[in-house]
Amino acid sequence: MESKTSMQFLYGDRELWVGISDLLTAQVEVIVNPTNSELSHAEGLAGKILAAAGENLQNQSRQLIQEYGQIDSGMAVYTTAGSLPYKAVIHAVGPSMGEGDEQHKIEQTVSRSLLLCEANEWGSIAFPVIGAGARNIPIEICAQAFFRSITHFWDARQECAVEKIMVCLKQETFRPFFDAFRENAKTTTEEQPIITSHDEAVGHIELDEAEIADLADDEMTDWFK
Repeated sequence: MESKTSMQFLYGDRELWVGISDLLTAQVEVIVNPTNSELSHAEGLAGKILAAAGENLQNQSRQLIQEYGQIDSGMAVYTTAGSLPYKAVIHAVGPSMGEGDEQHKIEQTVSRSLLLCEANEWGSIAFPVIGAGARNIPIEICAQAFFRSITHFWDARQECAVEKIMVCLKQETFRPFFDAFRENAKTTTEEQPIITSHDEAVGHIELDEAEIADLADDEMTDWFK
């Protein structure tokens, strides 16, 4: 059940929902698993996802590693969802604090996850906060990366299969993420239609760097319409 502490951004018929929610109950077609370069889903949220999905999720992940080698930070791949009620699980490898260029790598990871949705015509996706927690990246950096990558993705497409994006947060991360995310929205456009409420395949995608190389420089001034 979705929390009554949330915010919603509307972009035409598209919806971006950010709030306190359990990723494994998100009403979407695919979810994102924050994992490591070896795709060994043993700890944290990745371990919880593996426990719910079943061992076939790990077996398919090993298949990806055998085929492609370790997955660099900033990349995303997908497997089937096992016992989970989703069309797929996207495995996103985010950066750790100190490896350099952390915000851009989070932007890459989010962008590549969305491109996997577009390529497979999945209409909705739920993310956790990539890079926070054990990877020690400040939540404000994570929020800015999510804002920029999502707005870039939707702003570049008049037509898009991805119509709903959720960012599922914990109680302790909601307020700082909310504040940073909202501040980014304010500085991007003068008009901000923000609604706050207290209410069987294995795949891999190589993203053309032209899609994301200018993420840090783009001005998304026309996003919220």
